[in-house]
Order: sequence, then structure tokens, then C-alpha cells
Amino acid sequence: MTKIIPYSSLVRQQQLQYLQHKQREYQEREEYLGRVRRLLFQVEAQVRQAELLQLAMFQEMAEHFKAGLRFPDLGDRIGLHELFNSHPFLQLLKEFFAGRLTVEEASERINALKNPPEPNSEPPA
Repeated sequence: MTKIIPYSSLVRQQQLQYLQHKQREYQEREEYLGRVRRLLFQVEAQVRQAELLQLAMFQEMAEHFKAGLRFPDLGDRIGLHELFNSHPFLQLLKEFFAGRLTVEEASERINALKNPPEPNSEPPA
């Protein structure tokens, strides 16, 4: 003789299985998110390190050419952005590094920035 399982027991068992399934699904997703967050943190750190190296190169070049440039604190990203968009020396370097200026053109423009023509002097021929 077969035993009849009450409907309430079947519903309860189905709910327990559903909860276990969702718990496993949630845990798998949390583990995946944890791995992705760690990876993202590592990538962000590498990007920040590369940005700092680029900024150090701009600082070194400003010192080399005596551009009289004062960089804001490294944490002041808005200040750095404004400086790079407004300072003629940094704009010149950005153009040079983007390949829009040759070495000779960049050198001439740097010299022109360092030694601006006097207002009463005639332009060179």
C-alpha cells in the first residue's frame, strides 16, 4: 500500500528546496562579485600607478625646462585637470605626446614660451 503525502508537506518541501537553491545562487554570485571586486581594485591600483608615473614625467620635464610650474596635490584631481587644460607648457607637451608636433616644433614652441617676444620688438624674419 502506498503512503499518501499530504499537500502541506509537499509545499513545505518545495519551499525548502527553493530557498536552498536561491541560497546557493546568491552565494555563487557573492563569490563572483568578490573576485571581480578584487580584480577591479588591482586594475584601479595599476591605473593610478601609471597615472602617477605620467604625472612625474610632466613634473620632471617642467623642472628640466624651468617652466615654473606648481602642481596641485595629487589628490586634487580637479586642480590637476584645470592645470592641464590651462597651462600653455602642459598643453604643448600634450600636443607633442599626442604626435601633433615634431621634436623640432616642440623645442621651438618651448623656447618661445620661455622667451616670449618683447612687445616693441619686430618679429623675426
